[in-house]
Parts: sequence; C-alpha cells; structure tokens
Amino acid sequence: MSIGKFNLTLLMTLIILCACVSPQSQAASVEDARAALLEAIAAYTPGAPVTEEITASIDAAATVLEQAAGKPPVLAEMKDILTGQWASLFSSQGIVGEIDMAFMTRAHPGGGVSGGKALSHMVLQELNPEQGFYRNLMVMSAGEDQTPLLHLATAELALAQDQPNILLVRFKRIEFVPASAEVDLPKLRSVLGLPEDAHLAIDIPYDEKRPPSKSTVTYLDENLRINRGKNYIAVLRKVQ
Repeated sequence: MSIGKFNLTLLMTLIILCACVSPQSQAASVEDARAALLEAIAAYTPGAPVTEEITASIDAAATVLEQAAGKPPVLAEMKDILTGQWASLFSSQGIVGEIDMAFMTRAHPGGGVSGGKALSHMVLQELNPEQGFYRNLMVMSAGEDQTPLLHLATAELALAQDQPNILLVRFKRIEFVPASAEVDLPKLRSVLGLPEDAHLAIDIPYDEKRPPSKSTVTYLDENLRINRGKNYIAVLRKVQ
C-alpha cells in the first residue's frame, strides 16, 4: 500500500470515529439507552417480589445509560434539576409492596415486635440541596381495614466536596402520621402495634462520630435519576 493510500485510509477512519462520538450521536445513544431502561422497568410490577433476574435486567440497562452519558453528573452544577420531588420507579431494596411492621417500628419505643404486615404504595423523595433538605415520604396502609398512613424520614442533605456526584444524607427525624382525617392517633398507634403512649415521631441526635449515609447519583437529567449505594440501585422520576 502506498503512503498516499495509507493516509487516505487513516483519514477516513478518523472521520468515522469522530462521527460516532459526535454530540448528535451521543444524544441519540443516551435517548435510546434511556428508553431501554424505562422498558426494563416496565417489565417489573410494583409491589411484586424484587427478583435477582429483574434487578440484573434493570441494573444492566442502567449501566448502559450511565456509559452513554459519558461521565457522572456534577451535582453542584445541576442543583435546579436535583431540587424537587422524585417518585421511585424501582429500587432493588423492594421499598414498594409488603413490609414487616416490626421493621418499620423498630426504632420506636415499644416497637419492633408486631408480626403484622404493612403495604407500601408509593415512595416520594424530596431534595433541596440549596437548603440542605432531604425527605423520604412513604404512602402506606396497614391493619385489617388498610388504615392509610404516611412514614416520613427527614434528613440533612449535603453534596460531597471531593466527589461531585455523591449525596451525603444524615437522618434527623422519623415519624408516622395519619394519611386521612378519619384516622386519629390512638388508631394509628394500634395499627402500628405501638403502646398507647408511644411517640410517633423520633428525633435522631446528631453524632459527629456517625458518618452520613452516601448515595451516588450516576445519572441525572430533567426528569430521571439513577442512584447507587451499598448493594442497591434505585431509579426515580421527577414529578415536581
């Protein structure tokens, strides 16, 4: 092969490579990967058992989207997008569906002993990094009459300084509240299996020796977010 033909071949190869990584091509790739992730999530019925197969399928689709995006989000530059309410579409921790009541009340005095089940219908997460605010709100029902209730976990929120896509969450208050005007506090305590004088809200003392929980945001756009932590993956959609 002559030098001229070699240079022409090399030039054509570079042109093809540049076209493959152009912004337009990357955008299309992200769009396709995003659609594939939502399709994988649609195969899961909320409240059904979170199997290894379902988790592996969604995890794989999320990984493709993360790779298509090219790099992790810089949260300090995306505070406006991060701020708002996010609904959980999928969590490998299975936070929608049946939950042991003893697990939900374990931190409350007199709790952690009921063998009953509660049903989690929806999980909303509110973030405001500018105000350092984080709250998980779980819409639930429990008891034979499916008494409606809410479980709220409020925390201080910060962005890690050394890792631009890490959320630092330090919980400071957990509480149960009625989700209907027809549910009074004695009824709520009874459904939760708590003593009549039990506090429904608990403040968690600040302990500088207790490090905040870390959650890694591996993908973020105007209405979709992927979070990863220790042995879990969660996909959330922005609703407000």
